[in-house]
Amino acid sequence: MKNAKKNETSNNDLIVEIEKKFERHTNILMEQMKHEVKTVAEGHSILVKKLDKVESEIGEIKKDVQELKQDMREVKSELNSVKMIVVSISHETNDHEKRIKKVEEKVFV
Repeated sequence: MKNAKKNETSNNDLIVEIEKKFERHTNILMEQMKHEVKTVAEGHSILVKKLDKVESEIGEIKKDVQELKQDMREVKSELNSVKMIVVSISHETNDHEKRIKKVEEKVFV
């Protein structure tokens, strides 16, 4: 009977020791996972901040592009006006040249 009690105590001690080792091992794994999750969360936070900055910069670029488009429309419109004036002046110059030639012909004849 003493042997049975001794074996039972020995088995209980062994079970308790295994449970303690299992608990320590589990705690170590949980700490490692906690650290890894914290690292991932920090990385995620950094990425979110960077994405927010990129979105803000893209918004500014879109605004600048819209302003440039409007400016280009105005430049095209003004260029068309200048083109029409140049064509008009060109016609007037041609007319003046013709008139000067007629005057020269009359004066030099």
